[in-house]
Amino acid sequence: MALLSTDSRSFFGLDTGAWRTSAQRLLALPALRWVQPAVRVQLRQADGQTSHWNLAHGVATPAPAGGEAPVAALQLPADRVLERRLTLPPLAPAELAQAVQLDVAAASPFGAAHTVYGFSAAPTADGLQRVDVAVTSRQEVEAALRQAGADPAAPPEVWVLPAAPSGAVLRPLVLRGYGQDLRQRLARQGLLLRGALLALALVLLAALALTPTLMLRQRAIQAQQSFEALQRQAAPQIAQREALMQRLERLQALDKLLARQLALPPVLDMLTRALPDGAWLTALRTEGGKLVLNGNADDAAALVQRLAAQPGVHDVRLASPATRGFGATKETFIIELQLDAHRYGLARPASGGHQ
Repeated sequence: MALLSTDSRSFFGLDTGAWRTSAQRLLALPALRWVQPAVRVQLRQADGQTSHWNLAHGVATPAPAGGEAPVAALQLPADRVLERRLTLPPLAPAELAQAVQLDVAAASPFGAAHTVYGFSAAPTADGLQRVDVAVTSRQEVEAALRQAGADPAAPPEVWVLPAAPSGAVLRPLVLRGYGQDLRQRLARQGLLLRGALLALALVLLAALALTPTLMLRQRAIQAQQSFEALQRQAAPQIAQREALMQRLERLQALDKLLARQLALPPVLDMLTRALPDGAWLTALRTEGGKLVLNGNADDAAALVQRLAAQPGVHDVRLASPATRGFGATKETFIIELQLDAHRYGLARPASGGHQ
């Protein structure tokens, strides 16, 4: 098996490496690290004891004893491996793995087909990455597996625990090619499950946020539809009301017009009683509630006073000075007077006679 390899996975001709790199960087963010579930691992230590660990993002934390662990691991003593430490700039997981692979290929004292290695990376205070690398031969690993009685068809993971002070973060160096596929598959399944639950939660939250708005919109639509239906039902009544209002306006206008017109019978009756025997009319004209008289009388001024004394008559005046022709015995006059419409108008009450 060659130590150096390239990943040529593609999806419909598109390289998925960039997608995986972006996803790994996203899941490495502190706010999203919880999405990647930890896998419980049962570790058989070099001293023969057994311990349980939860492994996620390359960090192992102690797990309480008891219960089954889906993944088994075997600790390879540190004296059986060669340890290296690299300081690299921040790299994507795929780029970091390729850089470590190149360094191991250059520094391994074993042949390419017999070299086994594992590494772990941790950020440093100055923004770089500290990479711990463990290199050993395949014979050493297989001898340890035989000594532990492991099944060659389904070997456990092989861990190298770096020396770390008490309380420090434990980042085991998992040697590649021995059982880590099971843990990675379980991690992917847990990730998909949590991602699906997270997506479902987001959908439910969006539904909760949108439900009041959608309900209000539905109510507004129903109210608008009800209003339009009510308008359609009330359209005939509205048309009848408008026609009735138009008729009422015409009647009111007609009533105002009639209120300004004089009725000739009561007017002539009043003039017959008011004019003395020596006076007569040559013309009579009505202009709304105004009456214009043309005629002759012995004394036009006296006739004005006589007319002003009649009930319902007011504002009596000579439109022009009365004149008496040469040798004439009568004065020619033009008299204007206003008549009360309630007494002399066409719209006067039925009892509004000439009392």
